[in-house]
Amino acid sequence: MTFVKTGIAAAAATMALASTSSIAMETTLKAVTGLQPTNIIAQSFIKTFLEPANAAGKGILQIKYVGGQEVVPPRKAAAALKRGQFDMLSCPTAYYIGTVPEGYGILASNQGPKTLRKNGGFDLLKKIYAEKAGSHLLAWGESMTSYHMYLHRAPKMGKDGIPDLTGYKMRATGTYRPLFRALGATTINIKSSEVITAIQRGTVHGYGFTDVSVVAIGLDKATKYRIMPNFYQTNQVLTVNPASWAKLTKKQKDFLNAQAIIYETASVKFVEKSRLAEEKQLKKSGVKDVVLKGAAAAKYLSIAHGEIWKELKKRSKYHDQLKPLLYVEGKANRQVDTGRMLDEKR
Repeated sequence: MTFVKTGIAAAAATMALASTSSIAMETTLKAVTGLQPTNIIAQSFIKTFLEPANAAGKGILQIKYVGGQEVVPPRKAAAALKRGQFDMLSCPTAYYIGTVPEGYGILASNQGPKTLRKNGGFDLLKKIYAEKAGSHLLAWGESMTSYHMYLHRAPKMGKDGIPDLTGYKMRATGTYRPLFRALGATTINIKSSEVITAIQRGTVHGYGFTDVSVVAIGLDKATKYRIMPNFYQTNQVLTVNPASWAKLTKKQKDFLNAQAIIYETASVKFVEKSRLAEEKQLKKSGVKDVVLKGAAAAKYLSIAHGEIWKELKKRSKYHDQLKPLLYVEGKANRQVDTGRMLDEKR
């Protein structure tokens, strides 16, 4: 009897030790989004990366979502990540474009993450983010999200058929500033959460924003016009504090890398589904599309993309090395090229 009891006790102790060992091996990383938690892109990170990673990573790695802009202002988020205030950041590079101007290249790219992982572009971007932002680049998510110009007052149209923003004050991050200034606008730098109030007070007359989340964060209430066509693709990236990354085991790094690749496709599908749902609400809110066609549309897109490449050339020593990997001459941007259908080949 004593032998049986001793055996049972030993087995229980072994199981407890194994359980404790498993818990000890599991690492928890703190994650922040540069966008408001209600933003569809922030929701995409939570629903298509964080939650699936936590479900699959039990005993290996867990990610705790700390919050969004209420935790740290978006323009300070990359610096906070570098300092180790948290471990992981999902954020548009536009918020720290002064630090990583190569984010302009991602904006104007007509290639996607699958291609970049094959042609060496992603490895070059990893080197750049490590050098300039002091972070480890893990993934490029939501990569087919594009952008529009949104206005509260009717656009003036030039003789060439494109918007003339002379006299307009436009809310802009680094994403839109080159285009808006090229069209004659004065640009103002405020958080997306402050845009509605700024429009109501007449501080701004319009803004640049993604093709999704206008409804999610309530901007449709202050928007009357949307300029078509869409342009760019988001430079929303997922980065990790290098010290936090270095502490991970090979198994944990391999796990995150695998989850990152899944996320790069899953996030595109999540955002597109949300965008289609928002389109209906935009119409109900009375937002009118001003559709540029033919030569006017071509010129508008030429200015949008041309100004971005000018900025990259001016600011980055990597321009000549990076552009051929990100951009194929003669290819439209991925959304226009595919008629908004999902293109997972690039």
